[in-house]
Amino acid sequence: MARAKRVASQVNQQKAFKDQVLEYAKDYESQMLAGGKGGVSIAFIQDANAFREKLLHSAIEMDGQIQGLTRASEDTLKVATLARMRTRGLSKLVDKMHREAKRKQAKAELSQFEDNFSARLSFKSGTKDA
Repeated sequence: MARAKRVASQVNQQKAFKDQVLEYAKDYESQMLAGGKGGVSIAFIQDANAFREKLLHSAIEMDGQIQGLTRASEDTLKVATLARMRTRGLSKLVDKMHREAKRKQAKAELSQFEDNFSARLSFKSGTKDA
């Protein structure tokens, strides 16, 4: 379960980083539009656009990584769930065996008690003194 939580945390971190990269791309787009209205040089706009495109391309590449991490997280969670179910199943089996052993012991004690009680009631049975 700890590994599943760790992988899920990595997925969340990767998604947050992708969102941050997309936010930077929006900022560069805003700067380009403001620069186009304000009379900034074409070289600046081209550089800003090239960098924005690289940011967008990086975000697209992160999608593949996020999908891989998501699959890994799901697989790890499945394995952890199966292990937990197996552990619970074994625990139930052990508990059942303990209950059965206690039941058998109680039955044996009751049988012994009944044998002792019936032996006391029939005190005249058995062999006589020689």
